[in-house]
Amino acid sequence: MLKTMKLYSLPILSGFLIGTSYIPFPPWALFFCLAPLWIFWTRTHSLKQVFWGGWITQFILNLIGFHWIAHTVVAFGQMPWPVGFFVLFIFCSLAHIYYPLAGVLWKITTQKFRLSSTASWLILPLLFALTERLYPFIFFWHLGYPWLWAKFPGYHLAEWIGFFGLNLVTLTVNVCIAILYLSKRRTWRHPAAGAGLTLLLTTQILGFYISSHLLQTDLQLKVLMVQGNIGNLDKLLAEHSNRAAEKAVNVYIKLTREALAQESNVDLIIWPETAFPEMIYESSIGPQRRRLHRLVQEFNIPILTGAYQRGANQKPYNSIVLLDSNKVVDSYQKTMLLAFGEYFPFADTFPQLKKWFPMVSDFGRGQGPATLAMGDLNIGPQICYEGLFDEFSLGQQKQNAHFMVNITNDSWFGRPFEPYQHMYMTLARAIENRRPLIRVTNTGISTVVLASGEVLKLSPIQKEWYGVYEIPIASSPPSTFYANLGERWPWVLVLAMLLVYIGDRIARTRQH
Repeated sequence: MLKTMKLYSLPILSGFLIGTSYIPFPPWALFFCLAPLWIFWTRTHSLKQVFWGGWITQFILNLIGFHWIAHTVVAFGQMPWPVGFFVLFIFCSLAHIYYPLAGVLWKITTQKFRLSSTASWLILPLLFALTERLYPFIFFWHLGYPWLWAKFPGYHLAEWIGFFGLNLVTLTVNVCIAILYLSKRRTWRHPAAGAGLTLLLTTQILGFYISSHLLQTDLQLKVLMVQGNIGNLDKLLAEHSNRAAEKAVNVYIKLTREALAQESNVDLIIWPETAFPEMIYESSIGPQRRRLHRLVQEFNIPILTGAYQRGANQKPYNSIVLLDSNKVVDSYQKTMLLAFGEYFPFADTFPQLKKWFPMVSDFGRGQGPATLAMGDLNIGPQICYEGLFDEFSLGQQKQNAHFMVNITNDSWFGRPFEPYQHMYMTLARAIENRRPLIRVTNTGISTVVLASGEVLKLSPIQKEWYGVYEIPIASSPPSTFYANLGERWPWVLVLAMLLVYIGDRIARTRQH
């Protein structure tokens, strides 16, 4: 055991550095956390050791950064703690298996194409990022998001290259650190040190320049955000009991009234994911919906709320519904469903799975990304972790969304890790699209991030709360460069690797 730990000491170190540098930790090792793993890969010729080194790194970083998975299984899946720990072990073992896969691919590529040392190092961050981009994540995270968390000015470059591009910058600086460590001349005069430092300084300077030349806004939207802090058990009861449903709606109506008593000049009221526990149909109005309409009529302010709907296939939909005084104005049904939470993978092909695992929900899938029309403004609706996928929000930008609204229920995930991870990964979409993003949650953290990247006041966690925010909006927001680059990242990375290979061949030909 000790011999194995000594052999894989560098991958173990990388796992610890990555895990303790991701949100909510300060990103203290962000720009050298992968260097120990990559140094280990260069020192071994065994593909088996390359694979297991990458696997150990991803297992440890998962265990540190995403330990809340066990709590989610217990709270959301109603499973005992031993099952929660078992699922956590499976998650840590497989969730980011692209780490060892990328290492093996890099080693094979370097050997098969006989790349020079320089070309091999240049290929590494590109191949790692490509494998990362193509890997089927449950929720997509990477090392670009800590830039926003730490408020590095370079995060403003996301409107051009996205946070995935900032992730690539982070990987490249890690390569520079690894090269510097392996060199005999470990000084700042080494070309690798100069390249890494230049890359970091350039991104920060460009980010600062972009932040001082942002588009001016010409509209103001005043929004009331309500956080009900309805516990998990109460939410489940509200979905199956009229009395519990009335109790849950009472909380939101009470908080809404309290807020409007202080500030009535509001353009929109937003309640979080599944805040309204009753099915909402255009033709059928239940007792809680009547109360909701009376509230809207009394104050003459539209409400955007999370609710349930049922489709033609009779499956329930996790939805966002926009209501005015007497009707449903528009609605959106969640498109990107959470595996094992909102659907069981392959259950439509193998229906027996639904009988074996009846505790897993079977929601219908919407047709997003989409927008909802509110007068002259278009809302980009997102439910929960849809905000983690840049291509989803980019699709709303292409549909002329003026601002985005993300409604979430993070009550299943504990604190303090997941609420901050989920929040900042979602807020990143505002910078990529240069549109404000309003995030309203059941238990926190609720907030607003402006198109400028400024994050406004955060709500408390696990407390009833409401907040009124004035949000500057551009009536004609321009398209960002990243709207066209985002879905093309894999091709950009492949092209970059091809250019490195061609350059390496030309250099070798000239040497001979």
